[in-house]
Amino acid sequence: MIEWFARNPVAANLLLATLLILGLGSLSLNIPLEVFPSIEPRSITVTVSLRGGTPEEVETGVSIKLEEAIEDLEGIDSIVSTSSEGLASLYIELDDNYEPNAILAEVKNRIDALNTLPSEAERPVVSLTKYSRAVLSVAVSGPLSELEIRQLAERTRDQLLKINGITQVLLSAVRNYEMRIELDQTQL
Repeated sequence: MIEWFARNPVAANLLLATLLILGLGSLSLNIPLEVFPSIEPRSITVTVSLRGGTPEEVETGVSIKLEEAIEDLEGIDSIVSTSSEGLASLYIELDDNYEPNAILAEVKNRIDALNTLPSEAERPVVSLTKYSRAVLSVAVSGPLSELEIRQLAERTRDQLLKINGITQVLLSAVRNYEMRIELDQTQL
């Protein structure tokens, strides 16, 4: 092919000119440029809290009833439920050929119509799964105590949130605060 273009310089110049014109023409089409393209959610999450419920109670009292209420809906590819202590969660994968908001409304209607959930169960939370991607990770470390590093990380998070254009900053890999009460044995 290179040999053919070497013998036909006019064709090579026409190809180059065509590529340049197409490249410049694409600038005028306003093709959106995104670092992270927006992804339409294709799954629904349902969570129900059952205070004091064992995983078995949560499964029989909540998870199975939720699954039965929505299992025959069109547009659902799969349902994965997880029953843990005090919490039932369903992850519903949607078919690509159906509108997610329409299926979300139908799932909400079916779950709100359930009257067989235990009375201790809180109201189900039904939502489309949201995707968020990390744009930047910042690690805070130094010769400080764990509490001082956490306080420094919290101040850094708060300062980042004050900047226009930054909408979300997550603090991760930190332990929850704990409280310890020590009593004098002689005063007890």
